[in-house]
Amino acid sequence: MKRTILLIVLTILVLAMLCGCGAAAVSTDPTPSAEKETTEETAEETPEPTETPAPTPTPVPELSFPEGSVYPLDATRVSLHKLKHKDVAEAAERLKQMPALERIDMGTDGAWTKLNREELNAETAAVERPLKATRDLTWADLRTLQEAAPQAELEYRFVFYGRYLSTLSEEMDLNHSVMTDEGAAVREILPLMKHCKRLDMDSCGVSSERMAEIRDAYPDMEVIWRIWFANDQFTMRTDSERLWCANFYPYMWDEYTQELKYLTNLKYLDLGHNLELHDWNFMRTMTNLEVCIITASGWDTLDMLENCTKLEFLEIVPWAHIELDLTPLAGMQDLEHLNICGMGQTQGWEVLLGMPKLKRLWIGSHTAYFFPEGAMEQILEAHPDTNILYQTDGAATGSWRLDERYQLLRQQFDYDQWPSVAPYPYNDPKYNAPWA
Repeated sequence: MKRTILLIVLTILVLAMLCGCGAAAVSTDPTPSAEKETTEETAEETPEPTETPAPTPTPVPELSFPEGSVYPLDATRVSLHKLKHKDVAEAAERLKQMPALERIDMGTDGAWTKLNREELNAETAAVERPLKATRDLTWADLRTLQEAAPQAELEYRFVFYGRYLSTLSEEMDLNHSVMTDEGAAVREILPLMKHCKRLDMDSCGVSSERMAEIRDAYPDMEVIWRIWFANDQFTMRTDSERLWCANFYPYMWDEYTQELKYLTNLKYLDLGHNLELHDWNFMRTMTNLEVCIITASGWDTLDMLENCTKLEFLEIVPWAHIELDLTPLAGMQDLEHLNICGMGQTQGWEVLLGMPKLKRLWIGSHTAYFFPEGAMEQILEAHPDTNILYQTDGAATGSWRLDERYQLLRQQFDYDQWPSVAPYPYNDPKYNAPWA
């Protein structure tokens, strides 16, 4: 009996083990079939992941100009060809809001076309703005617009005293345009001419005082006009580099020579033998002088030379043995040829020791006679390689004129072409109007 029971138990255990192995062989997935089906369906419906869409850009604000044009706030260029005078103030306010602006194109004044250009003549050159101009903009209007956007280039094409110009022009040649406003229109327009390097107003009827004001206001611009002197016998342009006017004492008086102070470009000056000329202060502005000859003229001091520090050749033999102070020559470090023969009691001789480039020093026996004891020894020691004349009276002739430097001087002054180098009007090829 016991054996029978044991066999039954063993049989049950074996069957149980066989059932477990079969179930394991059928499936190892513990997930219920219903749940599995739901998971698979969900997986099929899930979309593929995508990139995050970029945010929509904020629109750039736009500005509407009174003549109808529209530009974004960050525009670098605007064209206001149709802008009128009445709308300038409003347009200027718009321009102030455009920090990236680089160019303001204002178009033309209406007369600036190839179809209606006229030949330059005395009539057209005398009119500031032609009647054919259709724009009512003033120079003040344009300055208002430029000041509203100072970082931007303002371009405007216009006719001015018969010339076709642009605010981008590098030159304004207005020579021989007769102006009756002392250059007021020119002064109005110049703030707009940021690229202008040269202004020619030869024979425009504007006084030298007003022209000098324009020149001083624009130091980077070459400003040119015409002066008259010697009782209106002579004339020169202010860009001239040479003035030869020796031995013209009947005309070279103090009241007839003060316009010479405007010749600031002069490099070569010969005003020797003008005994009636005593006021030489006009030379204080001649800071570019390289050669100066004022021998035997009416000066009695050398103060007028103290600004002429670029001098290389200086001949200052006085008209008589007068007492002089050489101190005004102290800054002349480039002097190579100096003639001070014929002076009387002389002070400030020590300045001669500080001229390192001297090649010739004509002191002359008369000037050396008034030097203090030991002065000549110091001068000779300071300039061992310099040709120094001090034992004889050399004046401004003789060996002084035999040097090769004097031969070059004859070419620089064109002495051999006298009197064609004298500043008479008929000797100046630019004296006549361009249409003459």
